[in-house]
Amino acid sequence: MTTQRIRSAFLFVFVLFLISGCATLGLYNPATGQREFIIIPTDAEVAMGKNIHQEVTQQYKLSGSDKDLERVKEIGKKLADVSDRKDYNYHFFLIEKDELNAFTTPGGNIYFFRGLLEKLKTDDQIAAVLAHEIGHCAARHTIKKFQAALGYNLIGALIFSQVKMSDQSRQTASLASDIAMQLVTSAYSRKDEYQADLLGIKYMYLAGFRLNGMIETLEVLERESKGARTPLILNTHPFVSDRIKQAELGIKEAPGKYKLSQ
Repeated sequence: MTTQRIRSAFLFVFVLFLISGCATLGLYNPATGQREFIIIPTDAEVAMGKNIHQEVTQQYKLSGSDKDLERVKEIGKKLADVSDRKDYNYHFFLIEKDELNAFTTPGGNIYFFRGLLEKLKTDDQIAAVLAHEIGHCAARHTIKKFQAALGYNLIGALIFSQVKMSDQSRQTASLASDIAMQLVTSAYSRKDEYQADLLGIKYMYLAGFRLNGMIETLEVLERESKGARTPLILNTHPFVSDRIKQAELGIKEAPGKYKLSQ
């Protein structure tokens, strides 16, 4: 799909949302503490995730059902239960590939590579990766990245297009699937990465995991980055030492900052 077609298709969805009142303008996000401009509603985001999952299954082999997958799901559920974002269900998958990587797609789908899982020894270390990815979901980093890629500043030609309002989510999801894997593997900003780490610490604390697991996981990635192959999870943000420093501060603040449920 050409850039022009992507922009045109997204413009049409954008205009429809504005006309129908479906665009969420000034949505308050408790994860970030800010009001945010979100064009793509939750149902469209979930539909995107389903389409992208088909792309993922074509590119990677997913674990069917084994103790490692169940372990990831169990840890993930504990963290998802305390997430700031609960307007969709989180799903956790284990990719059968020897890579040090994990990623998140719209709609709360989180993918963990076996190569990374085998480097982590404790539930707390695994929780650090999952909590970080859930942080991206809660802060809506993933969907905002899609919005930015598709573009906002396009008011124009497609006002005259003929797509039924009931097809909004399908149109958005279909558009996303065409560029999905490019965006899945593209970089978050450093600000987003730091924020996901701090949200990860928050969710680890609220779910009862040992917070130093975040530091241990970052140290594993830092050690691996000095070897023959850089972990793919670090390819777009190789600033682990800075993340460790910030995580240490976040861990110190957590007990006084977050309230555990009774």
